[in-house]
Amino acid sequence: MPGTDPREAARVVMGECHALPFLPELPDRGTGADQIGRTLAMLADLPVDVSPRGWRLADSPGRLARRAADFLDRDGDALEEANEQARDPEVDRTTGSRRLQVRVVGPWSLAAGVELPGGFPVLSDRGARRDLAASLAEGASARAGRLSGRMGASARILLDEPLLWHVAAGTIHSPSRLDPIAAVPPDQLALSLCRFGDALRDAGAAEVLIRVPVTSDPGAPPVWSVVADTPRGETPVDGVCLEAAPLHLAQSHAALDAAGTVLGDGRILHLEGLPGTERPPRTVTEAEHAAVGVLALLDRLSAPRYSSLDRVVLSPTIEQTVSGAPQATAALRGARLVGETAPRIAE
Repeated sequence: MPGTDPREAARVVMGECHALPFLPELPDRGTGADQIGRTLAMLADLPVDVSPRGWRLADSPGRLARRAADFLDRDGDALEEANEQARDPEVDRTTGSRRLQVRVVGPWSLAAGVELPGGFPVLSDRGARRDLAASLAEGASARAGRLSGRMGASARILLDEPLLWHVAAGTIHSPSRLDPIAAVPPDQLALSLCRFGDALRDAGAAEVLIRVPVTSDPGAPPVWSVVADTPRGETPVDGVCLEAAPLHLAQSHAALDAAGTVLGDGRILHLEGLPGTERPPRTVTEAEHAAVGVLALLDRLSAPRYSSLDRVVLSPTIEQTVSGAPQATAALRGARLVGETAPRIAE
C-alpha cells in the first residue's frame, strides 16, 4: 500500500476488503518496513540487525530491527481499529469463513536474502536455515493468529517466494566465487514447503498459500513441480498465488498446467491482476467484461466455471496499489466488483 500512514491504509483495506482483509505493507517508511525486515520482525527468539549489505542474524536486536517490530505492531493495531469501525453484520454472521491474509517472505527466499554474521547467506548453512525456518513458522503463525483472533477471523498466511527459482537453479549470489551456493533439488524444495505449511497450520493458521513468479531470469527457470505436485504422503499448501497477465497471454504453458493442477486438486488459485484488463474496472459493465476474462482463463485451465470460483481469489497487482491512495482504493474496489460479478456471469 502507498504512503506512510497505517491508519489510512487500514481504512482502505477494511472499506474494500472486509470479507478478506489483509495486513497492509507500507514500504515507503523505509528500512524496517521493507518486506524482509517486516518478516524478520515476526521471528521467534532469533535476533537480527542490519549490515552494510542488508539484513543479517545477530546476537541481539539492532535499532532497525526494533523499528521493524514497532512498525508491525502499529500496522496490526491500525487494522484492528479499522475493523471495529467497519463492522459488516452480513459478513460477521458467516462464522468461520472470514480470513485475514498476512504476507511473509517464505523460508527459502528469506534464507537467500538474509546473511549469517560472517556475510554468507543463511541458505549456505543447513543448520542456520533450519533454525530460521522454525523461528519463522512459530513467529508468523503466532502474529497472524493473534491479530486474526482479535478481528474475529482466521489466518491465511501467504508465503512470498520471489527467489525460489534462483534457489532451485543455484544462482543465489555468494560473497565468494570460491564458495558458490549450491542448488537445492526441486523435490527437497517441494517437501520442505509442504512441511512448513504443516507447521503453520499446526500452530493455528487456517490456510497457507505460496506466491511465486510466473516468469524468471533465463538462468533460473521456474520449476513448477515444486508448487503443483505433492510429494507422496505429504499435505500440500492450500493454494498458489500467480500473476494473471502471463497466464492470460499464455506466456508459459507450464505455468498454465500448474495453475490447472492446483484448481483440479481443490486448492486455491490467487490471481494478481485481472486477466485481459489493463486497468481496474470502475463500473458494473467494466466489471462484467473483466469477469468474462476470468472465466475465459478458467476455461483455458479446464476448470469448471461456476464451481471453481469459490477457490479463486482476485487482487490487484502491486504496481496498481503502490502508486497512490486513490489508485489503491480503485484497484481493490475493482477486484471486489469482479469477484461479486463473476458468479452471475458464470451461470
